[in-house]
Amino acid sequence: MKQAHVGQTRARSAGAIAIGALLLAAGLAACGGGGSAAPDTPTPPVTPNPSAITASKPGELLALVKATLAARQAQGWTSASAATLGGDAALAAVPATSTGAALERSNTTVQEAGIDEDDLVKSDGNLIHSLDNTQRNAKGALQSQLNLHLRAADGRVTLLQSLALPADPSTYPSTRGMLLASAAKRLAVLGESVTVTGTPSPCPPGAFCIATDALIYWPVAVQHETQVQAVELAGTGAATATLGTRLTLSGQVVGSRLVGNTLVLVTSYLPTLPVDLLPANATTAERDAALAKTTAADVLPTLRVNGGTAQPLVVDTDCHVQPKNASLSLQVTTITAIDLGAPGLPRRSRCFLGGTEAIYLSPANNLYLATSRYATVLTRGLVVHAAQATTDIHKFSVTGQAITYRASGEVTGHLGWDPERSAYRLSEHNGDLRVLSFTGETGWGWLADANSTVAPSPATLSVLRERASDQSLQVLGQLPNSKTPGPLGHAGEQVYAVRFAGDRGYLVTFRRTDPLYVLDLSNPADPQQAGELQMPGYSDYLFPLDNGLLLGVGRDADANGRLGGVKVALLDVANPKLPKALDSQTLGGAGSWTALDSSSHGINLFARGSSVRVALPTMLIGSEGQWQQGLSRWEVDTQARKLSAKPALGVTTSFDTDLGQQRSVQIEAQVYWLRNGQLSGWDW
Repeated sequence: MKQAHVGQTRARSAGAIAIGALLLAAGLAACGGGGSAAPDTPTPPVTPNPSAITASKPGELLALVKATLAARQAQGWTSASAATLGGDAALAAVPATSTGAALERSNTTVQEAGIDEDDLVKSDGNLIHSLDNTQRNAKGALQSQLNLHLRAADGRVTLLQSLALPADPSTYPSTRGMLLASAAKRLAVLGESVTVTGTPSPCPPGAFCIATDALIYWPVAVQHETQVQAVELAGTGAATATLGTRLTLSGQVVGSRLVGNTLVLVTSYLPTLPVDLLPANATTAERDAALAKTTAADVLPTLRVNGGTAQPLVVDTDCHVQPKNASLSLQVTTITAIDLGAPGLPRRSRCFLGGTEAIYLSPANNLYLATSRYATVLTRGLVVHAAQATTDIHKFSVTGQAITYRASGEVTGHLGWDPERSAYRLSEHNGDLRVLSFTGETGWGWLADANSTVAPSPATLSVLRERASDQSLQVLGQLPNSKTPGPLGHAGEQVYAVRFAGDRGYLVTFRRTDPLYVLDLSNPADPQQAGELQMPGYSDYLFPLDNGLLLGVGRDADANGRLGGVKVALLDVANPKLPKALDSQTLGGAGSWTALDSSSHGINLFARGSSVRVALPTMLIGSEGQWQQGLSRWEVDTQARKLSAKPALGVTTSFDTDLGQQRSVQIEAQVYWLRNGQLSGWDW
């Protein structure tokens, strides 16, 4: 079952705030073992893969939904609202000077080079596009706007245009980010909205729910919608941008990726069914009648184009089902491939009955959708995973608008407690998927819990390879294993940062010190722990650099594990058996935080030759409790293997807690900082 998340995430509606989750059985068997038979040995019959999802035959999806609803009714469920957090156990613009040479630049960080992710600022080097989510319209409601800036040869920027972005009527509208399809002269702005559709619902039988007196928002049934607003970019005239086609899809965004002109959008839809609209005291006969009149159209997401009439986004035969899935939560995950290079945003969608909490798109255009089972939320506010927690993974290939299901598998454990970092636990290399899952049951709701009795167990690395004969992702190699039984992490440590790079893996755990583990993945069937480095504090994110270097960004800590300020560390991993700490810089004291604490896009790295320039919005607290906000900067000389701190830019003593909306990009010799919706430029 999809987990409810604790901690900071991107701006979400109140309806998506963690209000409870269910402890449900999934009933999925493990995948079979790998290997192949000798040439002279008869090939044994292939056992069907119970994790695989199959194309829905006409009527099959509806039959499964009705069976699930009947099972829910037998267990005393009264509405879908208590399951609003439930997952399922099944799983950009024409340059202003197009004749000139391309300008050296760096946008905000992405997991895989060449695969863009939606964010608040995008640039092609000449134009800088930014989102301002701080403005309000004449009625006092939030009104997001797109600002277009022209960059001159000397680095100065001029605001060309501010374009108000429409928002569908909603209780909680928000603008998530944008993607820039440069060749298509088009931006795609992603928005989300939430509308309350029901009254508070009691905690369902068998569930662990947060005590109602501890809730900030009462649990209610809500409907999510996702908007894709095309913005046409025509040049550098007075009317640079105009609004184009607008798509509105049922469900909320799980993630998006852009490859060339193809926008890959993954959404999760929790339908409101006829039985969900009945009052809690409805009779069995009334519930049976509502169940009988349920249709596939009630279950599947819809699409509206330019605010028009809702039409099916998919039909039942566009979907996949997993008959072995015993979860009682009903979610529909939809993959939509949208062509940003064509008029009207032509698209194609596929779906499956099940939830998704993390997506990963590889450079080989393989899309992996992952969901952890059995998450629950206790009254103390910690997310707890059952000891038998398992993560289901479904693999699709996405080429242009062609979406093809490939295989499914599972790994022990779950992908952690932070949705911003879940995707970094997945990585494909030479066709094999590497997954770093956590086998601990309880996450730390607060950093202070690092010194409490909350003690997650170490992690598990799994290498999965597709087997076409039964559409399975087979576990090819694992660590720990019988030959290398030592744990990944010391007792009581929790995994913080994970990064894969080629045939290496890097893993940071923390309790009182920061062990960095270097994993040798050159033999996918026999992964090894190559080396280990102990140092104070921990890293939330790791960034591989040239010449065998690794940059870690996180927190400092003393010998007892008490956290300090923001820490940036330069590590030498050229020899994987002997990783070394070359240097580190710490800013501020305990309680300081950065834009990375809210978004994986919060940091900006720009490599020019042997120099890597690092920009990170920070809010630092001094020894006497005073606050200081600014754009903190560092430089790494990859040739000399040195780290140096640069003076912060735009330093103020104001208290601005919305670091989650701050970003920076770099172009040539300048850095541009988006703060409070406004863009400012600085010489580096």
